[in-house]
Amino acid sequence: VAKLSCWVGKYEVTNGEYQKRESDHDSEDFRGRSLNGDRQPVVYVNYHDAGVYAKWLTGQDRASGDLPPGYSYRLPTGDEWMTFAQCGDGRKYPWGDNWPPRSGQAGNYDDETVFDGFRVDGNYRDGHAVTCDVEESWENPWGLYGVGGNVWECTSETADGAFVAWRGASWYRNGQDSLRCSYRRVNFASFRNRIGFGFRLLLSR
Repeated sequence: VAKLSCWVGKYEVTNGEYQKRESDHDSEDFRGRSLNGDRQPVVYVNYHDAGVYAKWLTGQDRASGDLPPGYSYRLPTGDEWMTFAQCGDGRKYPWGDNWPPRSGQAGNYDDETVFDGFRVDGNYRDGHAVTCDVEESWENPWGLYGVGGNVWECTSETADGAFVAWRGASWYRNGQDSLRCSYRRVNFASFRNRIGFGFRLLLSR
């Protein structure tokens, strides 16, 4: 069984958390539906933004005494992301091996015809038109929320390396292949998109 030598953020980083550093950050909206709620995951950020936020948060928590010496926040590597997405058992999708997923038991994916995206098969329903509050996205067997769906999550090549891919799919336009744990969406590290690209942090030393 695969193991991790780090702690994984229970949730994706939210607007409210990100705005503690970037007070004027705007995740915008999508066709009149807000992406800016305090507990919605931050979007319209790229690899560089995520790295800067991780370093800032490390500095804040060290200064307050909340972090032991030698510990820091960072983005997950691709291998680490795969480990906590597959929950150590090699599953095809974050929710397991079955296709299609069962409604409300897989994540916040595209289930709305109003946006004419690539809908999940089998009449899947999750109750959300766009990004949802991080606590409302599906919880995987390791107790992590939103690993599948809600927003694409940024990963790096190594613990201190370059950008490698976006993982996990989002609430918008998902074909079956893109929902697999192994799927890697490769955009530029500088890529920003208000629709569904955010990040999750790890804590390691």
